[in-house]
Amino acid sequence: MTAADRLQQRKWNVVFLLALGMVIAYVDRANLSAVLALKGFRQWVALDDTGRGLLNSAFFWSYALLQIPAGWLVDRYGAKRPYAIGFAVWSLASALTGGVRTVGQLAWARLMLGVGESVSTSASLRWIRLHCEESERGLATGILFGGTKVGAAIGAPVTIALVSHFDWRLMFLLSGAGGLVWLAAWLFTVKEEAPPTRTARNP
Repeated sequence: MTAADRLQQRKWNVVFLLALGMVIAYVDRANLSAVLALKGFRQWVALDDTGRGLLNSAFFWSYALLQIPAGWLVDRYGAKRPYAIGFAVWSLASALTGGVRTVGQLAWARLMLGVGESVSTSASLRWIRLHCEESERGLATGILFGGTKVGAAIGAPVTIALVSHFDWRLMFLLSGAGGLVWLAAWLFTVKEEAPPTRTARNP
């Protein structure tokens, strides 16, 4: 295998790693919805339908609010470090959800999950733009967003399977710990970007 072939293989490995990151993100954001359907969890939460709806939406409050700041961070510092930090934050938030003792703590964990995940799309698209040829970006983007659909499709079944074999607290812990495996692969595989350079504007 030539050096060019190895670079090409490495590039597509990262694209699939980004897609896997999206799978994990969508599973982690969907797991609470699946758990809220469990009778034992509903009794522990002790909320009416409105309260459960607010708890489900807590993730999106921070996720939506931080989309623009996350994009700025990725432009300023590149894809690798912001995504690594964001992934660590959301994996930790997911793991800590298994240890919550109050509804307020659960809401804060979901808010922190949104904080961490807010950088995922910006970082992924930046990496694709910088490392894939123009003729490859459509395929790379399709693979990336295919991960979102896979994650949304398997989120509830995976959650219910883990809860059935263990319990909801251990399910959240395993979800967070599993994300750290992805993080290790990201840090090992992806190189730091060169600092961004300013270009002269056309008159």
